Amino acid sequence: MARLMYGTIRSKGLRIQYYRTGEEKPVLIFLHGALDNALSWNNLPVFLEPEYDVVLMDARGHGISAASEIGYSPEAQAEDVAALIQELRLYQPVLIGHSMGADTAAAVAVKFPGLIKGVILEDPPWRDHYFGTTQEERSAKAAEMIAQIQAYKSMSFDDLMAYGKANHPSWDESEFFQWTKARQLVSPKAALNITELRGDWKELAAQIRCPGLLITGDPNLGAIITPEVSAEVSGLWKKVEIVNIPNAGHHIRREQYRPYRDVVKKYLRKIKRIK
Repeated sequence: MARLMYGTIRSKGLRIQYYRTGEEKPVLIFLHGALDNALSWNNLPVFLEPEYDVVLMDARGHGISAASEIGYSPEAQAEDVAALIQELRLYQPVLIGHSMGADTAAAVAVKFPGLIKGVILEDPPWRDHYFGTTQEERSAKAAEMIAQIQAYKSMSFDDLMAYGKANHPSWDESEFFQWTKARQLVSPKAALNITELRGDWKELAAQIRCPGLLITGDPNLGAIITPEVSAEVSGLWKKVEIVNIPNAGHHIRREQYRPYRDVVKKYLRKIKRIK
């Protein structure tokens, strides 16, 4: 990437970190998944930067954005994205989100439809009762996430990187430096994304009016979106295209980077023509 500027904005008083390439080009905003951060997108922003003004954002509690005591639901984090768009005066960006970030991107599309042109969602957590059916189940899942974060923070950088490589042998070597750094920076408060009240994913999908691309993987390899959920999304969201990338789990772009990259680029060129 030729140049990467950085700065902060304030969203309801909270410091949110962003990185940006700039120049007069169509804007893409990248929204990472839980435990990752802005720079975890690795090669994809570099690939797209020649044609786009790339903006990378640390979600609250991740990277070097501040952590808050509340505000981790998709609907709450959508306000951070809206604040970024408005403060930087970004015109009709396309949002690209993975997992938690995909959920946030969808919430932006519903809450702030006039601010964006479209969304690309990589395996959002859209499955009935994915976070549990009761508050007790959600709290238990959040406790597991906190324990995982604390375990990551207790490891040395080199040991954590080696752990990542051992658990994700199919990923490119270039993924692991930022993957490791992100896990040492993330706040345990990020687990509130699991326990805070959120809207039903079906209601969310049904309210999206902008064009969108949903990228899915293989549930047998750890992807969240099943073929049944894809069929439901297709019926709820009238302007969605759904592309399944085989041989990929939840981290689709990391496990099948070239097919993922090509699908994204093709869709972005299509959405550019939409007035």
